[in-house]
Amino acid sequence: MSAPLRPLATLSRPLLRRAYAAPAGGNPNLVHPSDSRSDMLKQMLYPPDSYAPTSSSPTGAYHPDHLERLRTVIPSAEAYETIERAWQLYQREQREERKVQLKAKYESMVEACDELERITRPEGEDAKGGLYHRQVYDLAVAQLTQAKRRGEQPKGKKTAEQKWLETRVEGLVPRESWVPVESRGKGWNYDWQRPGK
Repeated sequence: MSAPLRPLATLSRPLLRRAYAAPAGGNPNLVHPSDSRSDMLKQMLYPPDSYAPTSSSPTGAYHPDHLERLRTVIPSAEAYETIERAWQLYQREQREERKVQLKAKYESMVEACDELERITRPEGEDAKGGLYHRQVYDLAVAQLTQAKRRGEQPKGKKTAEQKWLETRVEGLVPRESWVPVESRGKGWNYDWQRPGK
């Protein structure tokens, strides 16, 4: 079994106690009638018995060379202005770098759009379509003619020309004509030509 607890001996000197706040349920103004709330906070943060002239503790209420310490912590106006100008210079350099990068991206995008337009532009005044569409069409027609020469069906997906040839019924209204409607139409396109001719 454990030994019974002995009561602590009463101290001959009173305990040092600090009054941090009023006891619960009591009126703090009656306990400390002259102290305001901020004075009580100051007393809790900076107790009067923490004063030591040689102490380097930051929580003391007083330090003999506090002005010198403030001067080392708070920079002069010239130092502040130098820091501010350096920061503005850094931001300006960052802006210029960003501007150069954006300009390069924009020029690259313009070149890509020009190349894309040159490759895929529709049939224009020069009577040639875009290089990409023309190449795809020529390749499809070449495969179709080679398959016809050999007497076999071309492999792979059917081209627009093949679909057009297979679905066209001879003797009926051409599929290229507009569907008759009662609303006003766009008119007949007299310059239209069948692809591949």
